This record gives sequence, C-alpha cells and structure tokens, in this order.
Amino acid sequence: MDATHPLHPRPIRVAMLARAVFPLHGFGGIERHVYHLTKYLTKLGVEVTLYVQTPPANAERGDLRPHAIETLRYDYTTPLLPPNGVVGRQINFPVYSWRIGHLAAQCVLAGAFDVVHTQGLCAFGYAMARRRDPRLHSTPFVANPHGMEEFRTPDRAKWLAYAPFRLLYAYGHRQADRAIATDACTKDDLPRYLGVDPAKVVVIPSAIDVEECLSQVRSDLRAALRFRLGLTSGGPMLLSVGRLEPNKGFDVLIAALARLRNELPANWRWLLVGSGSAREALEQQVRAAGIADHTLFVGRLSDEELHSLYEEIDLFVHPTRYEGSSLVTLEAMIHRRPVVASAIGGIPDKVFPGRNGLLVQPGDVDDLTAQLRAALAARARWPEWGVEGERIVRSTFDWPVVARQTLALYHELLAGNHTSHPARSG
Repeated sequence: MDATHPLHPRPIRVAMLARAVFPLHGFGGIERHVYHLTKYLTKLGVEVTLYVQTPPANAERGDLRPHAIETLRYDYTTPLLPPNGVVGRQINFPVYSWRIGHLAAQCVLAGAFDVVHTQGLCAFGYAMARRRDPRLHSTPFVANPHGMEEFRTPDRAKWLAYAPFRLLYAYGHRQADRAIATDACTKDDLPRYLGVDPAKVVVIPSAIDVEECLSQVRSDLRAALRFRLGLTSGGPMLLSVGRLEPNKGFDVLIAALARLRNELPANWRWLLVGSGSAREALEQQVRAAGIADHTLFVGRLSDEELHSLYEEIDLFVHPTRYEGSSLVTLEAMIHRRPVVASAIGGIPDKVFPGRNGLLVQPGDVDDLTAQLRAALAARARWPEWGVEGERIVRSTFDWPVVARQTLALYHELLAGNHTSHPARSG
C-alpha cells in the first residue's frame, strides 16, 4: 500500500497535532508514539506536517524528518505555576489545543491537508474549530486519546482536579470521524469514558520499533552493567521499569517478594529502573520487608543502557495498578523475556498466560505472590515464553505494521467512508 491519495495523483497530506514529540520535547510514551508514527508514515510516502509546542533552544532533532514542523507556544503560566503541574497543565494545554487546532483548521480550509490526526487533548481545539466551520467536515478527522490517565487515576485529588480535562477530552474525541483505541481489550473504554460512538472506534495498537530497540543493545554496555549492578550471581534476575509513583504498583511487588524471599534462590535480585516521588517510600518498604540485599534501585537509564539491561535479566515484572498500552512490556517481550504483568489496560492483548507469561489482578498481593511462584516453578519454559513474546511483537506491535494500518484507515476515510461503521478489531 502506498500513500497516493485515492482521488488525486499525489501523496496523502496529514496534519499531525500533538503537544510534544521525541526527541524535541522529551522521552515519554506519547512523544515516542508521535515520533515513530511520523517516521513510518513518512517512509510509506505520507507527507506529515507536525504541529507541536515550541521546543527548547538546545533541543535535539535526531532523525526526525516530517514534511514540515509548525510550532506554537505552550507555557502560559511560568513563573506563576509549573507548566505541567496539575493546575498549570489544565491552563496551558487547553489554550494550546485551542490555538493549534484553529491554526491547523486554517490550513485545511486553504487546501493544505487531506487528513487531520490529533494526539491526546489536541482533539479538543480542532473539534471546536470544526464545529464552528462546517467546511472542515469534508476533511477526515482521526483522534487518538492514548492512555486517558485523567479517567483512570486512583488518586482522588487528581481525579477531581482533572474534571475539566475529562470534559474537554470527551468533547474532542466525540467529534472525530474515527477515534483510535490502542488495544482491542480497551476499545470499550472510548464509549465508556469519552462517549464516543462505538461505530467510530477503530483499534490500531501502540507499538515499538523492533529494529531500533534491538540495535541499541551493546556488548560493552552489557558487560559494564553486569559489573556495575552485580549481575554475576546466577540467581534469577527480575526487572521492573517505570515511574516510581503509586500507580505503578511497585509497593505491591515488594510485598509479594517479601512473602517469597524464603522460597527464592539465595542469589535472586530485583532491579527497579526509573525515578519518581515514591522512591524514598519504596526504599523504606524494601528495608522493612527484609529484601534490601536483593533489591537495587537503578534510577534512570539511557535507551542503550535499558535495552542492554533487558538482555541480562531473566523475568520482567510489571505490577501496575492502571496502564495504557504498556510499551515497556513490549520492550521486554522483544528481548525474549517472559513477563508477569497486571491484567489492566492494554496488557492482556500482549501477555497470554502460559504462552509468554502470566497475568495478575492489579493491586492484589496474594495473586501477584501466587503468579510469581507459578512463574518461578515454570522457569524451564521461560525460553519458550520469550520466543512467543517476540513473535507477538513482530506480528502485531512493530511500527512498520502499525503505520500500514494507520495508512489503511486514511485510505478508507478518503474514499468517502465518513459514516459510522462497526468497530474493527485490528
């Protein structure tokens, strides 16, 4: 499939509206999603124009090569409020979304684009422009809400503070011609949380760049990490990766490991990669649980260090309380590592019990203890589980595959199928 417009002999032209993109604005999941989607659509011949916030003066562009980049100011609160704090974000992001949506709308009316594709809350601004000018309805509008943290947080204070965000999210995505669910098992969340017509929901997974991940493994880094982290004991090496925040469930894993410490081999280790506000509390819990000698808080790692570390561990454990698609789970799988992870968000579309790992009820210490015990008892099958995990990623969650699915959606919409139709499963 190529990117030729079905009605005109030229490539499809897409306005991609986002707040941030890797590497200009950081290393987060959505930033990487926008980067890889742009990269692989461009490889398919799509002309992608990125609309993003103005990057820092010293930002690195890397190999980001869209057709064009349009930037707009994001921070309207500094120095009064942190720009991405709970309050600052609720001021800055809606204003930014409104302005960038109307900027893109002007270009659509000038005939510059064939498709508008928004990421996260950027749907709100373009939806408002579209409502005000019916001429914009002739150009397909695709929206991806991503993980919808504002709807899932267990923190009551955050949940209340994000009430305005939830209204804007819901409004923006209801106006789109298609709203993307990033996993089949979460497609019902868009009608449930956002009020999106189920017939407008299409499943296109979030993905990782398989070749990019594997190319970052370096033998010298593996050796350095083995020495630095003491990975020469021969016992099972468990790894978790994520922000050190309550929603990631690392406190639940500590409690489970404490129960298993007398059943585990003497030289077992648990490595926790990441940083965040809960680090001190987790360190205190580890000491109180009596597993401090087996636990290492690694802190943040570079991409090359992390992908090299995946090659040195035996089992990946992701005990999150809530989650979007969980790219770190895919990363562990492409390195052929078995996975024990919470059955939440998009994880059940990736981890299949007895095939490439085991699933756990989120926040349940008893279940996590039982599933870790079962995984350890099945250690002889870990290589087999690893091979199956790699197969799942390459067939479904690799960016070249997902970019082709996205392009197919553009073709479908441009062929005139703006009307609702049954949700697809992939």
